[in-house]
Amino acid sequence: MEQNPMQNNAPESAARHPAPTKPQLWLLGGALVIGVACELWMELDHYYWYSIFWLATLGVFAAFNWKRMLANKTVLALILPTLVLIGILMFDYMNVELVGFTSLAIPALLITIGVFTTQQIAYKREGKAVLGVLRAVFVKPFTAIGAYFRAVAGIFRGGERSSTRHGWIGLAVGLPLMAVVLALLAGADEGTAKLLGGLFENIELWQWVSRVVVVFVSSMLFYSLFFNLTWEKADEDRMPVRQNWKTAGPGVVIGLLLAAYALFTYVQFTYLFGGVLPVDLTYSEYAREGFGQFLAVTLINFAVLGVSLAKSEPGRVIKALQTLLIAASLIVLASAAWRLLLYVGAYGLTIRRVLPLWLMAYFAFLAVIGAVRVYREQVPFLRIGAFALVYWYAAFICIDWNTLMYSFNIAHGFGG
Repeated sequence: MEQNPMQNNAPESAARHPAPTKPQLWLLGGALVIGVACELWMELDHYYWYSIFWLATLGVFAAFNWKRMLANKTVLALILPTLVLIGILMFDYMNVELVGFTSLAIPALLITIGVFTTQQIAYKREGKAVLGVLRAVFVKPFTAIGAYFRAVAGIFRGGERSSTRHGWIGLAVGLPLMAVVLALLAGADEGTAKLLGGLFENIELWQWVSRVVVVFVSSMLFYSLFFNLTWEKADEDRMPVRQNWKTAGPGVVIGLLLAAYALFTYVQFTYLFGGVLPVDLTYSEYAREGFGQFLAVTLINFAVLGVSLAKSEPGRVIKALQTLLIAASLIVLASAAWRLLLYVGAYGLTIRRVLPLWLMAYFAFLAVIGAVRVYREQVPFLRIGAFALVYWYAAFICIDWNTLMYSFNIAHGFGG
């Protein structure tokens, strides 16, 4: 007697895709909550609902990973500033020009929390976290979509208390169908519309279809992401960065940069300490001239410093060059800050002048941490810098800058 090939394949399919567990079925409900929150945000288009959406996302993820979150100091350290950003954005307590930065920072922090919760990120293996974040954005929301539909199918399967389960399923399917049918009947018959008391008078069917699509797609993508993060195999460990660069390579790069900064320092010395502006330049022109380039140079310096610390063989020569590079970065920062302060003194404070000053203060802090890292290799320069940036920004937006800027400008005669 010949066997049905489909019967032979059934055990193999079950082995590849085991039946969803209870937590995986419960995750469907959490994903649905996220989907509804996403639709409300898109429908109402307000920062309050944007914050509710991300709070719901964090809450659902925490419900399935709370033990790992509580055991991870890095995650706990990230949650606090994330909640601060969400809360301040929710209650509209910030300068309007900072909303864009905050709106991007919140999902970035939440994704980082998800990666650090579910992955073991060892010191000097932070590259795994970077790749984990990229996978969480571009890969994992799509690779477990099949698990989403298997979970949905699992709800419809029979089993214990099947009658109760099927009753709830019937209610979940029947209620929206009844609403659709009543809306169609009300649109087709005036008597039915009057009987329903105008309940569906201002409801357009296509709007509800689009809402259902938003809820469905967003819940599916978040289910796939959380399923991958929570239950799938962790990403492979990255090899630790090897400090195998000889002094000659990074030494030449840093030496050439130091030569350029020596020339810059010579030219700028009079302006920094003599209080004399270049000929034919106003305060505004001098302050604006090259400010963006100075920040770009500072970023280059810290990038070179970070690569050098990670890859160069430790030695006295390279440490001396790294220290000089940090000192040169501080000189560039001092020149940029002085220019900006001249501008503030001439034209008053705005958020676009306060934010760069805050950023330069962060770079100064980073320079101090870099100097410590040069002589103490166990100091996690990258992690401290990243966490400091998060807390620096969270502290920045907690300040009522509108009131402070107004008071400063009035006191210095710049008007309201």
